Amino acid sequence: MNPNIFHIDENVRKNALEEHNKTEETAREDAKTIQIWMKTQHHLPEVMDEAKIINFLFMNKFNVEKTKRKIDTYYTVRSLIPDFFEQTNPKSPLMREVVDALYFGVCPKALNDKHRVFIIKVRESNKFGPRELVMHSANVTEMRLYEDCFGSGEILIFDMINVSLSDLKKLTPTVVAKILAIFQKVYSIRSEGIYILNSPSYVSVVISILKSVLKPKIFERVQVCENTDILKTIISSEDIPKDYGGEGPTLEELHEMVNLKLAFYQDRFDELDHLRVDESLRAEKLNTEEILGIYGKFKKFHFD
Repeated sequence: MNPNIFHIDENVRKNALEEHNKTEETAREDAKTIQIWMKTQHHLPEVMDEAKIINFLFMNKFNVEKTKRKIDTYYTVRSLIPDFFEQTNPKSPLMREVVDALYFGVCPKALNDKHRVFIIKVRESNKFGPRELVMHSANVTEMRLYEDCFGSGEILIFDMINVSLSDLKKLTPTVVAKILAIFQKVYSIRSEGIYILNSPSYVSVVISILKSVLKPKIFERVQVCENTDILKTIISSEDIPKDYGGEGPTLEELHEMVNLKLAFYQDRFDELDHLRVDESLRAEKLNTEEILGIYGKFKKFHFD
């Protein structure tokens, strides 16, 4: 079963293309150019699908050379940061435990018919940490690359009511560096808003970390809320999950739809288990500093 959780208005893609002075035809031409280039990069393990390349082009504002670098890094980080990718297969014991310990849902409708809205809530504390959450998020992003349109931004809603201090202590400088390598060096997804609900007092350390690593214009979009009232200003009542007093599907229902989608893409996740670059065939030596060289910016933060 392949639930349509990434539905988006047909005009959104058209408008996103027009924003970059592109049409479907010229976008496919750019994708073809990149596919031809990929065939000359013998260290890469495959030639990427057209749909995925177009989404990388969207994320990089149709800058072909920048898109090439991001696609190369998409494959490279799987070897460079193995602890984030060796157990990401949804059928692995680790990921099954993670899926059972959180809600990770996609709202039925995109906000304003273009911004994808994600709601994340921990069910049980001390079951997993930021690393495992990112691993699961990367799996969802993998599916979106095939079906979604990255021409518009996304909104992240984190409900921290069940997050413990010990959970947050797992957010070490090394983990933060690797998370940024994945989401800044591979993906360039536009963030329209990050909402932290039911925030505990110790979330202030997380905010300090975000302030030190996010671009100012992105950090300005982070809102910390003591409760969930702000949801009414973000999402329509018919889309707010019933768990929060709305009329939309429950968190459990949204979470289960994501799980069904993961199962639909199981063959792809099985492929990813073995998809690695061959550095011996890379024409120019890999500069790992470009990918992981941000560690020193925040290596001194700590939780009291």
